[in-house]
Amino acid sequence: MITDQQFHLVFDCQKIFKALMNALARPGQIFNTKESIDKIEGEHTALLAAALTVLDNRCGFYTNGDAGFAEEVREQTLAKETEVKEADYILITSDALSREECTALLQNAKVGTLPEPHKSCTFFIEIESLQEGEEGTLQGPGIQETRTVLLPTQAWMWLEVRDAMQYEFPCGVDMFFVTPKGEWVGIPRTTKIGGR
Repeated sequence: MITDQQFHLVFDCQKIFKALMNALARPGQIFNTKESIDKIEGEHTALLAAALTVLDNRCGFYTNGDAGFAEEVREQTLAKETEVKEADYILITSDALSREECTALLQNAKVGTLPEPHKSCTFFIEIESLQEGEEGTLQGPGIQETRTVLLPTQAWMWLEVRDAMQYEFPCGVDMFFVTPKGEWVGIPRTTKIGGR
């Protein structure tokens, strides 16, 4: 729910959009939008802020099992809730999913086609922290050689499953990990995980 501190649908969404684009351009680097996120009350506020930024009535979204959150996203953005295979954006709340559930979501998600790779979906995945967890490396465009990051086990699982899909570039899915504090890390489809 948007509070009296007034989350501004232009200015705050612009700040979040800029953070998201910077996060994709610099994979593994943390970007913070706490000031904007704090203007929203309730659960999954960072995910709701992402929805307010990227969704509109032309978009389809899927979220895993939180009916109240899905309803709020529909009301605030006018986007339509869809099945995974039709979703432009997939919003994963902090409920831990098994490897099998992650695999099923990624197998059914839109990954685009060779002529139209942009017709893929983007994942927004809520995790507890971007400051602690297991150390590992990322490599790919936007990273000079490798970048060392700390991510929780759940985030590494998502990346391992995504890498195992072996999408044919330029097809694939982009991912954002976000904390309740409004910290973002972007992992574009071109980023691969290294040693852990």
